Amino acid sequence: MSLLRADLRVLGNLVATAAGRRLALGVLFGHALLAAISWLFALQLLGHRPLLVTIHRQSGGDSLHGLLGYGLMACPLVATWLGLALAQRQLFEAPELPLWRTAPIAAFRGPLQALLRAIFLSTTWALALAGPFVMAVLHARAAPGWAYALVPVAVVGATAPLLATLLATQIVLVRFFAGRWLRLCFVVISALASVGFMTWLLLTLFASGPQRMQNAIATAAAPHELPWAVASAARLLTDAAGGTFEPTALLRLLAWLGGSVLAFVAVALLHPRACERHLAAEPPLWRGRGRRWPSAPSAAVRKKEFAQVLQQPGALIGFLVFAVLVFGLCRNQVLVAGLLADARLPRPVQHLAVLLVHWFLAVLLVLYAHMGRLVLWDGPQWSLYMASPVAPQSLLRGKLQAVFVFLCWPLLLVTGFGAWLLGADGSVLLTFVGIGLGGNCTALGVLAVVGTWPRLMQPDQGGQVLQGGRSFLAALLLVAGFELACAPVVIAWWRWHPELLVWRPDPAELGDAALLVVGAAMLYGSITATLGNWIGTANVRRLLRPR
Repeated sequence: MSLLRADLRVLGNLVATAAGRRLALGVLFGHALLAAISWLFALQLLGHRPLLVTIHRQSGGDSLHGLLGYGLMACPLVATWLGLALAQRQLFEAPELPLWRTAPIAAFRGPLQALLRAIFLSTTWALALAGPFVMAVLHARAAPGWAYALVPVAVVGATAPLLATLLATQIVLVRFFAGRWLRLCFVVISALASVGFMTWLLLTLFASGPQRMQNAIATAAAPHELPWAVASAARLLTDAAGGTFEPTALLRLLAWLGGSVLAFVAVALLHPRACERHLAAEPPLWRGRGRRWPSAPSAAVRKKEFAQVLQQPGALIGFLVFAVLVFGLCRNQVLVAGLLADARLPRPVQHLAVLLVHWFLAVLLVLYAHMGRLVLWDGPQWSLYMASPVAPQSLLRGKLQAVFVFLCWPLLLVTGFGAWLLGADGSVLLTFVGIGLGGNCTALGVLAVVGTWPRLMQPDQGGQVLQGGRSFLAALLLVAGFELACAPVVIAWWRWHPELLVWRPDPAELGDAALLVVGAAMLYGSITATLGNWIGTANVRRLLRPR
């Protein structure tokens, strides 16, 4: 119990320090935002009586079970994401792992503690995503008060068994098949799980009302097709909503939970040997011929950023997984279905608008990661930056040049998908590339300001930037700043949209308009990037100041 008591003491001590309070506040604010979205959608769905009648008819009179099952479907998704993307590192790369292996404790106690941590984290996420919806359904059915107390039990029962199964499977795989290729497979699966979960959040929680209603009908109208753990948890809450307590459903859920945990404990006996095999497996690296590094500071920093990507297979695979995500956004016509359905717009204008919307979404997905290259993820090198005589403008210039190259990847992806899926002609694609380069400069200016703001990015004595509330606030400011910087495009679209509906241009007029728009985008992007670089240089100078 000492390991469990230590983790509980860490959680309790969060409110004792300023850094812990910021971390707790950021996590609570993020989960509260997700919970509010889930609650508002539940109110919208439950207030739509014809839709409820449709669900009741298609489910064969078992609509309550289907609605509760739809709400609990977030649980296995969270378990899959955490089990494949985060918990695997806790099993084989946790900072406490050397201490656990040398301590006089049972061999299964360390991995069991990692499982308990993963269950706690997955339960908080699942309660934020599924809890408000489930409670709204129970409230609409006038469930008794004790039924609400079963919601955490149902969430844990729908989340923990799958999580324990995933972690046990990974221990077995590492124990018997550890090697380069298995580590590479884990990297690929982890990236796919992370991107898949974020894509689900983007396409489900933030989807339009009608689209999400259709998803709710498809799931709630077929309760017999729910996963076994989700169906058992939904049946437990269904019986409780009717005022009857059925111990069979609870015992079935507890048996599934207890059996999965006991199976994990048995498999955890292989964990010490699996850790040895994991440490002995050399990670796959792509090494060059060792050319000399450039002497210019900005060029050396730029090459360092490229080397960090090329020598990390996970980063390269992340770029490929991001390409799959962008393809899914373009294929599903996210936010552009109305544009494509409007036949009044000229076809070149329609294609250009669709490409710009997809580019905006793609850049928005990678802005935070690329912002971290400026200060947030550069903690190990920060002491070197403070001790070196490199000018702040040279340091920031090298990083921004690397980020600009990385931002060309979304532009290239959207251009290729526009030519393939939309069939846009060459002139439209060239115009889009010109506007996109100006947009990348605009994004660069926003990154330079937010990513170096001392109030958010001040490293501590060890060179690390504290996570939690400040990084979450930085992400919000980054998104808001980029949207504000792109606001002139939206204003221009609203201003000229009525004229575009009746405009029938000839090729010469299209060429002149394209040159004008590209020139305006380049000018606006250059001004934004210059202003952002100037502010960012002043911020970096303050960050490098001796304290």
